[in-house]
Amino acid sequence: MLSLNNIYKHYGEGDGKVDALKNISLDVAKGEFLALCGPSGSGKSTLLNILSGIDKPSGGTVLFLNKLLNNLSEEQLSAIRGKHLGFIFQFFNLIPVLNVFDNVYFPLVLNGYITKSEAKARALHFIDSVGLAAFTDRKPGQLSGGQQQRVAIARALAHEPQIVIADEPTGNLDLGTGEAILDLLLKINQETRTTFIISTHSSQLKARARRVVEIKDGALVHDSQT
Repeated sequence: MLSLNNIYKHYGEGDGKVDALKNISLDVAKGEFLALCGPSGSGKSTLLNILSGIDKPSGGTVLFLNKLLNNLSEEQLSAIRGKHLGFIFQFFNLIPVLNVFDNVYFPLVLNGYITKSEAKARALHFIDSVGLAAFTDRKPGQLSGGQQQRVAIARALAHEPQIVIADEPTGNLDLGTGEAILDLLLKINQETRTTFIISTHSSQLKARARRVVEIKDGALVHDSQT
């Protein structure tokens, strides 16, 4: 599904050059639940940006669904992200003036791949799937942190992506709420075979992930699959 081959990423030139990623090769199959671990500054976020086409590598290739992302235009990359990738963030990134339903519904409409009626049906379905059917009219400020993250998960899943990319999805939650969100992600992974790639510092998530990849100083130092 996703293949990174000899990925390098550097910023600056000469004496100011910084190597953010060094010769990263990684294959991800459909249905995997992968935890990407490493200390702050290790290159996790840079790697997520490259595999999702938000950033381009300085060297190496990125293949997603047999498409070489390196040479695609920003418009083509944006279309791939909108149709095939879902994103979950540490700080939820919900629109505060919109209610739960609209936070899930409007991104589907803006993507333009489905009709408004199908977008409405999907939004309601995925809001229900994360346990928030009774909260569709509430705005983010009226929800707990865990509930806001559930909305963000519903939003990420609603366009039925091939891969969900999550950057510290439990990092802004207390231990118990984080465990509940992890349970939900694992359940969705098992039921839908959606691939999850999750950047995390969480020992809970690392312990329960089916595959753990660790990077340090921009280099891949451990892959539990190998």
